[in-house]
Amino acid sequence: MVLGSIDWGDAPTWFGSVAGAAALGFTAFTVRQQTKQLRAQQELNEEQLKNLRLEQKALAAEVRDRHTAQARRVKFSLQITPGQDFPDGPESCWYSAEVTNQSDEAVTDVTVDYDGWEEPQAVRLRPDHILMDQPCVVGPGHVVAFASQSTHIDRLEEIYPTCKFKDAAGVRWILDTDARLTEEASTAP
Repeated sequence: MVLGSIDWGDAPTWFGSVAGAAALGFTAFTVRQQTKQLRAQQELNEEQLKNLRLEQKALAAEVRDRHTAQARRVKFSLQITPGQDFPDGPESCWYSAEVTNQSDEAVTDVTVDYDGWEEPQAVRLRPDHILMDQPCVVGPGHVVAFASQSTHIDRLEEIYPTCKFKDAAGVRWILDTDARLTEEASTAP
């Protein structure tokens, strides 16, 4: 075939067909490359999502730790104190409870609940032994002692005392003698 014998009316069609085929090939190549890039980006996104979830868990744990940090440094201990007519007298003993604040800030609204006893409880601040009313404030590094009313030993063994207090952030906590710390449910409207 000689150049002179080409039908120049068909040449643009052939040229367009070749250019279209080349464009189609280039498009297919580009689509394959973009598909690879999208897969790589998707894998990277999944890896980043895993990392973000781990960071979220770590931050949530840190927030929980910060939330409970001061409250975990408050200690509550309890012992039965015998009276003169122990163990047989009707009011032969009482609970002596101590609340120790080992944190750097005061805890407020501190009370000891003797399983619903409504009677007032004597409170003394150590080492000064000052009588106080409940609820009271326990400053950093201080210990406050509480006493239940006198009763028979059998009655004391039925009681499950707890300490309630508010931390510096205003969160109410309940602490039992087994060192279980729980946030008190909010009663706000």
